[in-house]
Amino acid sequence: MKSGWMIASALVAGVLLAMGAATMPSGATVGEKAPSEDAVLRDFHSLGVVDGRSNIFRCASPLHDLEILASTTRPDDLQFALARMQRIYGMGIRTIICLEDPDRPEGDDGQTDSTKAAALKRRVALERMAAAQADIRWVLIPMANRGRHSLQDMSDAQVYDWLTHVSDEVLTDARSGGVMFHCSGGHDRTGIVAAFIRIKYEGWSVDQAIDEMRRYGHNWPKFSSNGGVSSWHEDHLRAIAKMLADAPTTRP
Repeated sequence: MKSGWMIASALVAGVLLAMGAATMPSGATVGEKAPSEDAVLRDFHSLGVVDGRSNIFRCASPLHDLEILASTTRPDDLQFALARMQRIYGMGIRTIICLEDPDRPEGDDGQTDSTKAAALKRRVALERMAAAQADIRWVLIPMANRGRHSLQDMSDAQVYDWLTHVSDEVLTDARSGGVMFHCSGGHDRTGIVAAFIRIKYEGWSVDQAIDEMRRYGHNWPKFSSNGGVSSWHEDHLRAIAKMLADAPTTRP
């Protein structure tokens, strides 16, 4: 049974998101303008009602604040991670979908940094372990923002397939409990997944979906090949929106 907090949050967030997406200018500056809906989880937002369900959420990595800690996993880290997961469980979330690629932390040039790689591997492994202990299903569907075999150089069709896989997982898992999907910062990979769900299942225009991406922190100049006019995430979405318009919507 959903708590009053979850229902109210989902309904209010759904209205606010729809209003914001309709009015937010595409030329807005970079940076998240909508504060997190949770006091602890960074960049946490309800997607409102999606396909009849109000238990789908997006956020940054739930353990993002551990990234700067010691180079080895400590007992305190394990305690912290388990407490965080128990809190998430208490919010009704039963599945976490991680979009991070533990093998590919990205520098500005898209290259893997060995120090960051080791830290990311520890954090993702810790998240997986703590989720299992808290009885939360944990799913890894990795993707990189830039570099080889990433959102930067994949074809529109390949990105469409990846987004379809993620969104199918989200909606299927939402049948049995709350679902939370995240990347590292909750802005770019998380943003394109949320935008795809908006377009495919809620009938939003691609402009509305992109406006929400930007309002929730998508850094389009950083991932742009046209001088900051748009990101390759957004370019993929525009092409995919045309694909969706020519194909019937299917639900998992």
